[in-house]
Amino acid sequence: MKVASRFSVLAGVLAVVICSSALEAAAQPQPILGCVKPGTGLLRIPSGNEGCKPEETPLGFNDLPLLVALRTAVEQLQEDVRILQDKLAKLEACTASIPGCNPD
Repeated sequence: MKVASRFSVLAGVLAVVICSSALEAAAQPQPILGCVKPGTGLLRIPSGNEGCKPEETPLGFNDLPLLVALRTAVEQLQEDVRILQDKLAKLEACTASIPGCNPD
């Protein structure tokens, strides 16, 4: 019976230690990976202990999925712009031979 009692006490102490260290880790502030300026979306990487400016929004590790999604969206938009530029070049080449269609 004493062995079971000691085991219960040790298990309880171990649970308290684990939970208290987990709470301490959760209470620590997340490191800032970057700062986003509203309106422009510009991302600034602060150095050392520097934080975000008052008008900036801080980004931490929890924001990484958002950053990946934004990067994917930007890459898609860049591809769309490239396709539109190619189509415009073809259209300009096509209309260059039509009298009165050359805007120059």
